[in-house]
Amino acid sequence: MMRPVVLAPVPCVHLESVNSVPGLAASVFFGSSHEADTPLPSGAPVFIYASIPPHALFKPGQFSWTGTLGSIVRAVDGGPRHGKHPDPSQRPPTAEAKDGACLYFWEVRNLEPLETPRRLGDFKSKTSINEVPRWPVIAEADF
Repeated sequence: MMRPVVLAPVPCVHLESVNSVPGLAASVFFGSSHEADTPLPSGAPVFIYASIPPHALFKPGQFSWTGTLGSIVRAVDGGPRHGKHPDPSQRPPTAEAKDGACLYFWEVRNLEPLETPRRLGDFKSKTSINEVPRWPVIAEADF
């Protein structure tokens, strides 16, 4: 049965950084500077492509991390935290320190590596056919 999922790239260093903070993987926010074409479905499974090699977590053409999409939070508008998440403790330390301004942040609950990574071809997406997405997109996968 095909179900809606969210596909998204996250730099390997940010995934590694999540694991450096106890408990952060239970609820962590990643940012996007590209507005979603349609609202991302809260509660949907998330499949994450660990991007930007070289890195030990990089697996070309495979989504190797998963979780569940939680809330969407708009970036701070103005002031010294313009483009940042309102609560830096909910972000991977590397992302909070190095990311540029974002439009919004998407929460992943229970982030964990997949025991068996899923290939790009396992997913169907109107906006990301045969390509790793460059921002969060809605797709479908068979479960």
